[in-house]
Amino acid sequence: MKVIIGASCWAVFWRKRLFADRTARRCFADELPMEETMTESAAASAIDLARTAPFALGPATVLPASCEISAPEQTVSVEPRVMQVLVALARRQGETVTRDDLIAQCWRGVVVGEDAIQRCIGRLRKAAAAVGGFEIQTLNRVGYRLREISAAAEEAVTAVAPSAAGTSDRRPTIVVVDMQVFGAGPDVETFAQILAQDVSAALSLNRDLHVLAAHATVSRVAATQEWSTGAAGLRYIAQGTLRRMGEHYRLGFQLLEAASARLLWAHRVDLADIDAPSDDLVIDLAGRMSTEVMRREADRVLRSASELTAWECVVRANTAYQHISLDNLPFAISESRRAVALDPDYAAAHAALANGLAASYEVGGARDPALATEAQFHCDRALALDSNDPAVLIWAANALNMITRPPKGLELAKRAVELAPTNPIAHLYLARHYLYLGQPEEAMACLNEHERVAPLFPWQYYIAFNKAFAHFMAGRLDQATSEIDKAALLNPGYPYTWIAKTILATMTGQQEEALEAIARLRQLEGADSLDLQLARIAHSYPEGPARAALQGMIADAWRRLPAT
Repeated sequence: MKVIIGASCWAVFWRKRLFADRTARRCFADELPMEETMTESAAASAIDLARTAPFALGPATVLPASCEISAPEQTVSVEPRVMQVLVALARRQGETVTRDDLIAQCWRGVVVGEDAIQRCIGRLRKAAAAVGGFEIQTLNRVGYRLREISAAAEEAVTAVAPSAAGTSDRRPTIVVVDMQVFGAGPDVETFAQILAQDVSAALSLNRDLHVLAAHATVSRVAATQEWSTGAAGLRYIAQGTLRRMGEHYRLGFQLLEAASARLLWAHRVDLADIDAPSDDLVIDLAGRMSTEVMRREADRVLRSASELTAWECVVRANTAYQHISLDNLPFAISESRRAVALDPDYAAAHAALANGLAASYEVGGARDPALATEAQFHCDRALALDSNDPAVLIWAANALNMITRPPKGLELAKRAVELAPTNPIAHLYLARHYLYLGQPEEAMACLNEHERVAPLFPWQYYIAFNKAFAHFMAGRLDQATSEIDKAALLNPGYPYTWIAKTILATMTGQQEEALEAIARLRQLEGADSLDLQLARIAHSYPEGPARAALQGMIADAWRRLPAT
């Protein structure tokens, strides 16, 4: 976020017109007027707001003709396109609506980019946080689903006393079973036994997981009633194989769904020698498995229609950071508030809420000091409740990084890495602190460690952003260019991408590219968002010539872009 603005000073030549034609087509499709000619099939399914009757969503009433969502205490107005998306989801409430269905009904069948759909979903989540009554669930790579929340459920979420859902624990349980060894001697069998136990111990450092003893067999797991019907229930089984392959050994690890024995994930490593398992190997395996398990848990809780626990609410909140924007941060905040209401003494819930509030403060240009004040309160509360939980340290450190100048969370971030070396977010947030302190090599080491323990981490665009900034600070301009192009490709909906590109193109005399970048920024956040962009720069730079120069570049490009 603020790191990205800093990256805007990069004096390197960005690759010209990367996906420019496709971007232009998507921008045009998203901005087509409502009366634009549509295909015959799209016309049949297109939503006519003027002819759509009002309907209820929990305690809220939706008025499509006037594009309003009304609740007893507040009425929210939305754009016509956003209302069309809400109507499309409401017509199939509880069912998944694919992206193609939304395009047919809301964009008249004209192909639009993923960022256009996500922008509408983000607006709806912001409205839901304001009026209540419903939530929008994302089903990765499938579509979206509307879930109505009754007035009684709303009251239960805001109740101060924790409910049964707040105290119950649905964290996933995993067991690492004994490895199977083929065609090797006793030394190799000893290596395999130690490795299974070490991986189990490394997984146990992740407090989001229940980890059972490693010295078991799959048959024993299936036969042990306690493991299959405990508080959380056994959800995952990790198993491995080790065999001799000529002059080397092949190690294989698999993650299985306990209920069905379905293969979920597999990884293979070739080893030249068999001695004691190295720390690097153990952390690599545990980090990869932890990331895969938590990715699946995030999908599960987003799909869940049952009463949620505080832990599940926190997991839901953290999914918002896969695509950071002012539109989806209200979801992170509302889910964290729900977690705090369910269990007021749950330290991770307070830390997650602090992180969401601080992110909203930063992305909003640091213009609402009340957000920073509340974030600081929940940081203090979280640390008072449990200062040894790595998740608490991670989120509190990042929140302080966003609300304090200079950032004050470095020691917390270091402690989180010490306690949870397989947690990728710990390495990421420590890297962000190093970047703000002007230490690019230390930051790059953290980012490389993050990539090693979590190569399938879902926030890849954000990793690329921070790696690009570290490369720039160290003078590696070619590598910086490569990483920022990757970041733009992975998440073209991230506004800081286009702030950086606008400033860089201006500095290198690429005026056409500067205007293209500012056009994308306008599309994402509106033609009236110039003050927000300037405030973001002000939050990241001390007052002086550098800040004024960067703000001037954005303002000049903004004014030169023809009005649409």
